[in-house]
Amino acid sequence: MFDAVEIGRRISRLRKEKDMTQPALADCMGVSFQAVSNWERGASMPDIGKLPELAQALGVSVDELLGGGRGGELIRSVMDGSEESFVKTEHITLGEAGEAAPLLKPKQVKRIVKAIEEEAGQQKNKASGEDETAKESNAVSFESLITLAPFLDEDYLDELAGRLAPDVGLGKLASLAPFLSEEALGKLAQSAIQSGGSLGELAAIASFLDEDVLGKVARVAVSRGGSLGEVAAIAPFLDEDDLGKIALSCVEGGESIAQVAAVAPFLDEDDLDQIVKAALKHGQKIGDLSALFPFLSQDALRVLVEDALKRNDTAILTKISKFL
Repeated sequence: MFDAVEIGRRISRLRKEKDMTQPALADCMGVSFQAVSNWERGASMPDIGKLPELAQALGVSVDELLGGGRGGELIRSVMDGSEESFVKTEHITLGEAGEAAPLLKPKQVKRIVKAIEEEAGQQKNKASGEDETAKESNAVSFESLITLAPFLDEDYLDELAGRLAPDVGLGKLASLAPFLSEEALGKLAQSAIQSGGSLGELAAIASFLDEDVLGKVARVAVSRGGSLGEVAAIAPFLDEDDLGKIALSCVEGGESIAQVAAVAPFLDEDDLDQIVKAALKHGQKIGDLSALFPFLSQDALRVLVEDALKRNDTAILTKISKFL
C-alpha cells in the first residue's frame, strides 16, 4: 500500500528542490495551502485527478512521485481509463489493488476488483475445461477484503462480504462491520445464528447492528439453546424491552434466576420485578435472588421481606435490609 507519509516527504523534498513555498505550490495546483500541508505531513493523499498536475509542477513523472512499482502503474492505467484491461493483461493481484486503493475513488476500486474476479473466474474455467464465460468467483479472500473495505463502495462490499461470511464466521466479521450497511450486517448475523453461530460471536458485531435486528437475532439464539450468560455479552446493545422479554422467557423456561444477575444492570426495574415474580411462581428459591437485590424496586424487596418473615429466614432478611 502507498505510504502517505513517504509520499508526503517526497512531495516536500521535490517542492524544496524547486525552491517553492507551500502556498506557491497550492496556487499552482488550485488547492488550499492546508491541502498541500496535509499532503506533506502524510495526513491525506492527493486526489488521483491532481496527480499529473502535481507531478508536472514538481518536475517528475507520476511514477516517480508515487515511488514506482506496480501500484504506480495501476494508478497510471486508471488515469488513462484502461485499468480493466491492464488488470487482465498484467495479472494484477488484490494485494496490488489494495496498494493503489487509497488514491482511488470507490467505484474505481470496484472496477479493478471486479476485473480481478473476472480474470480469476476465466482462469479457473480454463483450467477445468469449462466455458470461458466469467462466473462469480471468490477470488477475493477475507484478508484482502479487510484491506480493501475502506475503499470499496458499500453495495459492492456488502455483496462480497455476503459471499465470504459463511466461511469466516461472525467473530471475524467484526473487522468489516464498520464498513458494511446495517441491513447487510443484519442479514449476515441472522444467517450465522440460524446456522449455529453463538451469541458470544455475535457480541463482536453487536454495536454495529440495528437494535430491532439484534433483538430478533438474540431471541432466535435463545430459542436454540442460548443462555442468559451468553446474552450478557450483547446486553448493553439490546433494547430494554427485548432484553426483558428474553430474560423472562429464559426463567420461565427453567433457567436459574441467578443467571439474570448477568443482565440485571441493563434491565428495566419493572421488567426485573416481573421476572422475579415468575421465578418464584416456578418454584425458585429467594436465596437465589440475592445477586439481584441491588437492582430490584422497593416494592419488590418488601414483598420478599414479607415472604422471608413468614418463613423466619433471618439470613435473607439481613441481606435484603441493606437495600431498603
